[in-house]
Amino acid sequence: MSEKSWWYLSRASGIVALVLLVLSVVWGVLLATRALRHIDRPAWLLDLHKWLGGTALVMTGLHMLGLYLDGYIQFGFAELLVPGKSQFRPLGVAIGVLSFYVMVAVQATSYMRRWLSKRVWRGIHMLSYGLVWGAAIHAGMSGTDTINRAYQVLALVLTMIAVTATMIRIITPARARRSPAS
Repeated sequence: MSEKSWWYLSRASGIVALVLLVLSVVWGVLLATRALRHIDRPAWLLDLHKWLGGTALVMTGLHMLGLYLDGYIQFGFAELLVPGKSQFRPLGVAIGVLSFYVMVAVQATSYMRRWLSKRVWRGIHMLSYGLVWGAAIHAGMSGTDTINRAYQVLALVLTMIAVTATMIRIITPARARRSPAS
């Protein structure tokens, strides 16, 4: 195993986590707005939305594990879990740590949804939009692949997708546009 394997794992899983987060938001918007109500299946959308969010959390865990096990930058538990503790690009890493906590809160409350009031669950779940932007800012400020042209294109495409999904969510309130026959 190469001495850079953990570094590669961290970089790759971080990028995959960001892609999955953006896709999870897109599927969440499709589910909430029913923008494709004539062709979608809500149960399928919900299952995919949950899978994307859960897999993004797993990828984020792998990202953090790769950083912890990599010997180059020396990330310990404090640097991974305490905002502002990292000496490596402290602001960007702090945003990533905070984004991780928001992701955990969103995922945990998703599993506890039946025991939470709709207002509490929705309020926490709406943090997903900030989570995506926090993760994107973290990637831009802390990521070492930002000079790579392929990564730049991916980041631009993900940003455009996230902005579009957010605008659709703002313009089309949840289930408010249902026809009386629905």
